[in-house]
Amino acid sequence: MSKVAIVTGGGRGIGRAIVDALLGQGIVDHVHVWDLEPGRFETGCVSVCPCDVTDVESVTKAYAALDVPPKVLVNNAGGDPERGEALGEPSASDPFVDPELFRHTVELNFVSAHVVTSVVGPHLTQGASICTTASIAGQMPSRFHAYGASKAAVIHWTKGMALALSSRGVRVNAVAPGIIRTRIWERITPEQEDYERFVATRIPLGRDQAASEIADAVAFLSSERAAQITGQVLAIDGGMTLGQALPAGDQRK
Repeated sequence: MSKVAIVTGGGRGIGRAIVDALLGQGIVDHVHVWDLEPGRFETGCVSVCPCDVTDVESVTKAYAALDVPPKVLVNNAGGDPERGEALGEPSASDPFVDPELFRHTVELNFVSAHVVTSVVGPHLTQGASICTTASIAGQMPSRFHAYGASKAAVIHWTKGMALALSSRGVRVNAVAPGIIRTRIWERITPEQEDYERFVATRIPLGRDQAASEIADAVAFLSSERAAQITGQVLAIDGGMTLGQALPAGDQRK
């Protein structure tokens, strides 16, 4: 029987890289991409379906189109802090974020994962895997209060779901990307040189992360190689959550 995956938010960025990794590494044979803007794929191994992952009816309709239950579910859909500006947030660092914006951010990044899993999860069988895209913003405070809170909720939810589904042989994990030069980072530090200087001072390994590196981690956690890994949150952040590295020659003894 063909092994299939569902990847939400798989039309671009990290999601698209996840689709490529799952297929390229032979984790699955076919991927169903659920996205409001699913994009175009040049392979018959991908099916696309416009889907609002915050809406139960939309998700239920998308799932009804599947022929077989998936072995892999990747909850990747979400939004970064730039959506705040689109909705009129005066400042991403304002701790008193407008309640409607806060609610929107939590629904998009956290509630959506539960909506999708509540529809798909009951059909998952022994050996299936769920992997959700969190963020290091959910592990350490940042200027993006609503976004960080939503991703912290994802992390807690991941651990609870892993425990709840363990008796069924379904594993649940999450990845926590560090810094990827998305449009929000292009606005924060428009000059590439300034961005690279920022990265060098904040990330111990000295560079930002690529979407393909996040996707590789998702592919691993979704594979049989990770058969005994559940309830874990894997940070792909170059060591950023460890704190700043000491300069060379200044190592404390």
